Amino acid sequence: MRVTRIRQTIVAIPQRRAYRSSWRRSGHGTTALQSVLVEIDTDEGITGIGESPVVWAGQADVTRALIAGVEHLVVGADPLETDIIRRRLYAETGMAHLGTQGISWALSGIDTALWDIVGRVAGQPLHRLWGGAWRDRSAFYAERGFRTMYLKVGFAPELDEARVRAVRAAIGDGPRIRIDANAAWSPALALRMLQRLDGLGLEYAEQPLPAGDPAEMARLRARSPVPLLAHESSLSLEGSLSIIRAGGADALQLDPRFDSGIAGARTAAQVAEAAGLPVVTHTFGETGVGTALMLQLHAAHRNFVLDNQTYYPNLTDDVILGGPLEFDGPFLAVPTGPGLGVDLDRERVSHWAAYYESEVAGRAPQELDDRYYDRDYLIRPHI
Repeated sequence: MRVTRIRQTIVAIPQRRAYRSSWRRSGHGTTALQSVLVEIDTDEGITGIGESPVVWAGQADVTRALIAGVEHLVVGADPLETDIIRRRLYAETGMAHLGTQGISWALSGIDTALWDIVGRVAGQPLHRLWGGAWRDRSAFYAERGFRTMYLKVGFAPELDEARVRAVRAAIGDGPRIRIDANAAWSPALALRMLQRLDGLGLEYAEQPLPAGDPAEMARLRARSPVPLLAHESSLSLEGSLSIIRAGGADALQLDPRFDSGIAGARTAAQVAEAAGLPVVTHTFGETGVGTALMLQLHAAHRNFVLDNQTYYPNLTDDVILGGPLEFDGPFLAVPTGPGLGVDLDRERVSHWAAYYESEVAGRAPQELDDRYYDRDYLIRPHI
C-alpha cells in the first residue's frame, strides 16, 4: 500500500459564544473555529482523515502551506509506517533539531490520517490497536452535568482570588475547580496565591510558573497546598520527562498536536503512568475529527482518569456524519468504528468550507478592544 495524495479542506464553524485566549491570540475564541481537514488517499482505495489546528496568527492558509510543503515526503510512502514517516518529516523540517512544538501542530493532521488508515486497514478502532479500552466513555468540561469548572487566573491577584471565590460560592461544594495561570506567576506569587486559595477545594493549579524551570515547579509543589498540573511544561515528550524527573507536577496535560505526534503523547502518558501520575488532554479547538482522536487516546491509556479540556460544546455544528457527538452529562462515548471511528459528512464539509471562503478567508482576525488584556496581561510573570 502506498500514499497517492494528500487533500486539504479549510472549514470554519461558528461558535456559540466568544471566549478569550489566555495567550492573547487574535481571533482565537472570538470568531468561527477554523480547522484544516486532511485526507490521505492510498493506491488501495483506503482514505484516512485527520485535522490540523489553525495556530499561526489565525491564518489557515499557513497551516495548509506547511502541509503542502511536506506532501512530497509522504506521497509514495507506506502509510502503515507511521513512525518512520513522522521521523522523516521531523528530520526534513528541522524539528529533529529545533524541537517539535513550533510546527508539529500543522503536520498533526497527517499523523492522524495515517493512523486512521492503520485502523481502517485492520478494521479496528485505534484504541484496540493500542491495547484495548480502559473505558468506553470519557469526561470533559461540559456545560451541562459538569463535574469540573475550569477557570483562568494570572490577571491581578485580587481579581483572581475574587473570581475563584465567586465561582465556588455559585456552584457549591460538589464540583471540582481547576485553575490555570498559563505560567503567569512568579514562584513567590504562586505560593502566596495558592495559600490564599487553600480551602476552596481546588483540584489542580495548572502551570502556575513558566515552563523552563522544572526544578522551580518541584520546589513550589513541595510547599503548595494545591496539587499542580503541568501543561506548558509537558507539551513535548522531552518536557514531560523533565517535569516528571524533577518531581514538579501531580498530573500532566498532553496534546498530540504539539507533542511528537500521537506516538509522543502516548509515550508521555505511559511514562506518567510509570510515575504514578494521571494525565489529561489539552484542547486547541477541534471538530469531531480531532475530538475522536482524543477519545481514542483516553480509552487506550488507563491514567486518563480526570476531566479533559474541550471547546466542542461551543461549536454550532460539525463536519462528521451524524452531526456533533452528543454529551451525556460531561461524557462523550468512545467511537468504536475503524480508525478514529468517525467519517466526514461531505455536505457539511462543503457547507463549512464555503462559509470559510465567504466569511473568514482574507479577513483580519477580530481584535479585542481591551487595554489590560492587550498590554498588562502580557507582562509575565507577575510578581
